[in-house]
Amino acid sequence: MTTQLNKKFFRSLKFAIVGCVALTSPALMAQGMSFGEDEVEAVTEMSPMGKVLEEGKALYNEEKFEEASLTFWKVIQDTDVAAEAFKPEAKYELGKTLFKLKLYHSALQIFGQIVDEGPSNPYFLPTLRGLVLLTDEVPEDPLLMQRLAAYAEFFPNEVPERYRDRFAYLVGRHMYNELDIDEALRILGMVSTRSPDYAKARYISGVAHVANYEAAEAVDAFKEVLRFLVAKEEAGTLNEEEAQLLDMTNLGMARVFYSTGGYDTSLKYYGRISRTSAQWPTALFESSWAYFQMDLYNKALGNLLTINAPFFDTAYFPEGMILTAVLYFYNCKYDRVRYVLEGFDEQYVPIKAEIDSVVAKYSDDTEAMYKWLLDQRQGATENYELVRVVNSALNDQQVQRKVKLIEAISEEKAALSEKSQTWKSSPLARALDTDLEVSAGFARSDAGMIAQQRLERASRELENLVLEQKKIQFEVARAEKGEIEADLRASMVVDRDVTDKPSVDVSDEEMYWTFDGEYWRDELGFYVFDVNSECKR
Repeated sequence: MTTQLNKKFFRSLKFAIVGCVALTSPALMAQGMSFGEDEVEAVTEMSPMGKVLEEGKALYNEEKFEEASLTFWKVIQDTDVAAEAFKPEAKYELGKTLFKLKLYHSALQIFGQIVDEGPSNPYFLPTLRGLVLLTDEVPEDPLLMQRLAAYAEFFPNEVPERYRDRFAYLVGRHMYNELDIDEALRILGMVSTRSPDYAKARYISGVAHVANYEAAEAVDAFKEVLRFLVAKEEAGTLNEEEAQLLDMTNLGMARVFYSTGGYDTSLKYYGRISRTSAQWPTALFESSWAYFQMDLYNKALGNLLTINAPFFDTAYFPEGMILTAVLYFYNCKYDRVRYVLEGFDEQYVPIKAEIDSVVAKYSDDTEAMYKWLLDQRQGATENYELVRVVNSALNDQQVQRKVKLIEAISEEKAALSEKSQTWKSSPLARALDTDLEVSAGFARSDAGMIAQQRLERASRELENLVLEQKKIQFEVARAEKGEIEADLRASMVVDRDVTDKPSVDVSDEEMYWTFDGEYWRDELGFYVFDVNSECKR
């Protein structure tokens, strides 16, 4: 038997731990979106542009934000050398004003110019306050996270104390996404227990430890999250987003214990994931592997039967058919193995061909790729399995962030058109609209590129599964000739009578009946497949 079918191989199965919910920061909300006082020495010499700047600040204080923004823009665009001294403050004030106008992406563009100039700009550090406030308005904007990360070397000493926890969480998360694991762990470790971001920070720390192959440290971090969230659950104060984080943490714990061979413990954590959770189908599928490792083939097959229910129409687990074939193989049901693998061929080989065709077609036009994905999701195809693959690609967190960004930019462009005629016809409005269109184009292109990478990965995974399928077929042929290897034969279920009677234990509180092909929602997760071994010594 090839090592690919040996259980030692499956013990090294890797799962990608993803998913992190974004919660609004009550601490920032309590500040009323105030920019506070700026500790920057003002330019004392007054010139014509200096007077214009003061006029803009007066308009800002009077909450005449449209007029103030046009005034600050006038200073920024002035070509007189004498105006240069006032431009840093004018940019900062314009960013603040656009924030007040709820033009958040435009505010980020202006603040970003200050960040790009670095510490030499006197408003570099005050701009951090504006960036942190923006995190509640455009939390999924990767450009915002990049801007915040520019302040990492100044953390914590130069970051105002009231922003430190929020900053540490956001920048730590960004560092993890950028695969700077050690720096992510360092910064995330500075989020205090009093912070509303504490549980999320510890969760990402756990995921980061997994990436570093530090299982014990990962378990410690996840346990801290569980203690924190379970206490809130018992107190009845757990909100929806925290419930999602609780499910993700249980999933993370299950995966860590699976990877270290603690299959029974992993099943305990898989079992804690709510039936109403978006993660439940994943928990059912992954727990099938744990049941397989523990020789609980009936339960493994029962879970695989469950995830085929129409209630999970967006679930995409092509590997499930390969695992099903392996389970039958270990019970010497070779006809069923062949039947399952033929079904895999019919179902997924055409899908792989279509994915490859689409990837090749849009390889040089990622914006068109993004549009194609949206069209498929909205019903442009009747290919059910292709829709599952598309949904899997679009549900990727990085793609989701880009989609949200595109939607937010579209909303801001619409908001521009609702301003006064004087303002929306101004050079400032035209410049902002152009910047938004460029940003939207980049976001669409990035979303298409990431989605294309996900489709390419899906194609590679299917290709690998096809190879596994062929290996299983080869081993079936060998087994039928009696050429099976000793270590594999030792793992097979033998000396079991072939019978139509139930081979599963049924308690007094349970009922046993034959599955007739019709799924019932309240039965999901309780199916046990009645499979008797046909292996002989």
